[in-house]
Amino acid sequence: MRRSMAACAALALGASLLVGGMAPAATAAVTPGVIGAIQAPTPPSTVPDLDAPGPAKTIEFRPDGQVRSSPGYATIQAPQHTRITEVDPWCSGMNCPVTIASDGSSASFSLQSSNWVWVRPIKLSVVAKGDAPLAGGLFTGSFTLDGATVDWSVSITQGTPGAFGGYVNNVPGGGGARVRFVDPDLNAAAAGFMVNDIVTSVDGQPVTSSASLNAALASKRAGATVPVGIRRNGTPVTLQYMIDQ
Repeated sequence: MRRSMAACAALALGASLLVGGMAPAATAAVTPGVIGAIQAPTPPSTVPDLDAPGPAKTIEFRPDGQVRSSPGYATIQAPQHTRITEVDPWCSGMNCPVTIASDGSSASFSLQSSNWVWVRPIKLSVVAKGDAPLAGGLFTGSFTLDGATVDWSVSITQGTPGAFGGYVNNVPGGGGARVRFVDPDLNAAAAGFMVNDIVTSVDGQPVTSSASLNAALASKRAGATVPVGIRRNGTPVTLQYMIDQ
């Protein structure tokens, strides 16, 4: 059963099961009233490789089979340059609402039952953002369940340097980079660049020449979307540009 960013009928964390009164097969190894020593969750056994930009990957926090005697609460912090897109506590038989921050930097959920056992993995989906460093690297987040915290990591792959999808030359006096040609088949055309536009900034970084435009784009990942400031017939305009390669 899948639930994301909504109340999820659940019996326990990662499909945990209520103690007492449930199907015998699900609770055969559980004795009501016997509470084990609560340990920290187990970190995920694998570190996924994420392309930036690229598809989401799934992280699983494996169950410990322990009985909890009171409602549970979990918080998740995404690694830098990533965002959480979905959280699945695999609940069954109790209420466990999930909340994900608007920017995906964190998520939380609660397990609103007094007796439950964690028997199925908690899953979350995470995606790398286009602002990840070109070189990539290993980035770490955290998972906290009832005050016990473990780290979890993702490896963001190295990116391809960006480039402008056309041809530019210098504006005299360091006034920017003038567009002389836009390839109709590339992202520059889709973003709305036109001949004689003057590029003045990339993602807030000033552009004073064709060389500085090329350097600004080459420092970012192809496929990332950035704001590009231009002057068109003397009027400032901002275009959202998915950088070409």
